[in-house]
Amino acid sequence: MTTQAIPADLADNGQASRLPAANSAAWPLAAIGLLLAMQLSMVFTRAVNWDEFWFYYHVADFERGVLTQPLQSLHVRLFAWLPALPGSGIDKIVTARLVMLGCEVVTLGAIYALACRFVERPVALLAALLYLSAGFVMQHGFSFRTDPMATAALMSALAVLARCRLALLPLLAFATLVAVAGMVTMKVALYAPAFIGVAWMRWNEDRFAPATALRLVAAAVATVAVFAALYIWHSAALTQATEGTAMAASASRWMFFLGVPPYWQMGVKAALTAPILTLLALAAPFAIWRSDVAGSAKWALTGLWLPITLPLFYTNTAAYFYVFMLAPVAVSVVVALQAALARYSLLLVTAVLAIMATGIFAIEDRYTIQRQRELVETAEALLPEGSAYFDHNGMLPSFTKANYLMTPAALDAYRRTGAPKYRAAMEARPVPLLLANDDVIMAILQGEDGVLLPEDAEALRENYLPFWGPIHLAGRALAAGTDETVSWLVPGDYTVLGGTVVIDGFVHPAGSIVTLARGEHRIAAPDSAVRLQWGDHLAPPRQAWEDEPLYVGF
Repeated sequence: MTTQAIPADLADNGQASRLPAANSAAWPLAAIGLLLAMQLSMVFTRAVNWDEFWFYYHVADFERGVLTQPLQSLHVRLFAWLPALPGSGIDKIVTARLVMLGCEVVTLGAIYALACRFVERPVALLAALLYLSAGFVMQHGFSFRTDPMATAALMSALAVLARCRLALLPLLAFATLVAVAGMVTMKVALYAPAFIGVAWMRWNEDRFAPATALRLVAAAVATVAVFAALYIWHSAALTQATEGTAMAASASRWMFFLGVPPYWQMGVKAALTAPILTLLALAAPFAIWRSDVAGSAKWALTGLWLPITLPLFYTNTAAYFYVFMLAPVAVSVVVALQAALARYSLLLVTAVLAIMATGIFAIEDRYTIQRQRELVETAEALLPEGSAYFDHNGMLPSFTKANYLMTPAALDAYRRTGAPKYRAAMEARPVPLLLANDDVIMAILQGEDGVLLPEDAEALRENYLPFWGPIHLAGRALAAGTDETVSWLVPGDYTVLGGTVVIDGFVHPAGSIVTLARGEHRIAAPDSAVRLQWGDHLAPPRQAWEDEPLYVGF
């Protein structure tokens, strides 16, 4: 690109003349710094998403020595220091987000390094800004999930493959990066076209030398070997590493689809909140193959572009997936971007990207995280650390989750087994808390059939009572005149509330504590309605629960 002339009226102004030129790399670099500063504030104010809780729950399980999932769980070692920090689970997830923000910075550096392989420095920096300013990346680029970690590792590996000599140390670094990403998430396979394209470019540039082919094959073999070594080492420390194969088999049943994309609405939102990147991505194949770049580079750029097609056949493309998917795509559009900069100044494009990303930042919800913190801290104050509970996604990491994740895929796998696992968990140990932190649990409690097996649905409805907001404690409500034999599944101390209750022939007045064992009990409320509530006179917080959503939408 040629430097644009500075207008005479600005040249006469000493202050304006000190500004960088309109095509200077300083503009996208400054915009990247600005957006990262915005994201730093969002680390502390953006609501924790349900799967961030689940991601941290694995860390807590590893610290307790009960983690059973060797695949997609290497992060538990990288974040093993988190449980020892002070504060609630929310505070620890916020701390982990700072690490994820660092991963995003690494991704931006890798995008820049890889893009410099095809275009000049200012355009490469603008490619990094294209990625960062995309709406879903602004919102989820620092989230405590697999995506920021895997993206940083894979994009760094691509940069090594594209830019470094194919010597021992770079190839070992490449193998380690890809293997670590593979232990974090199985989604690494979705980057295959990008790696194949870049590898083809390197081999082509070396005139298809057999030695280069052997080095590339050695890199692939080393990746498999490092992955196997990491898996063996990691799984050996788990007390019961039994879920890896089952998880992979379950995921394979729903990973891909034919027909209408299940998350098509999020795809539309992704395009609308990153319109420049979307337009460039649509133009990229034509720009690449009509350009004068080398043929091998065209194949590399095409491989980097192909992940944008994933929402057409890959199921799990919720908003956070775009953090993973768009990184190679941002590199693939550099040829189209360079052509666009022949018409529009780099400063103008930078300003538009920064303004749109600032709009995303401005409309962020900054209140839900406080409601989440109140809920977690209230629950943690009620029960001893390590108490068992049911919930959707492991929102209380200091407690032990007695059921598995309650996503549609996980519930489908649970129903396939035909085993009433919730009742079995209640028969194995006391589960005094049910946290109704998702619509699926509320639907079960309100009588919806088909979500859980009948035995499990009945066990939840009959053994838990509302306490405060989504918190339900073990207990039972008895109408006046009740006299029945009940199956008691949560043993422990209970407070008698509201009136006198007769249990197995013994009279207990209101306010007394009664210890109930698991099993059959004859219970009567002869005079008035009675509530038996788990615990010793546990009282809800004075402030009323705000009946607002626990999570923000995508």
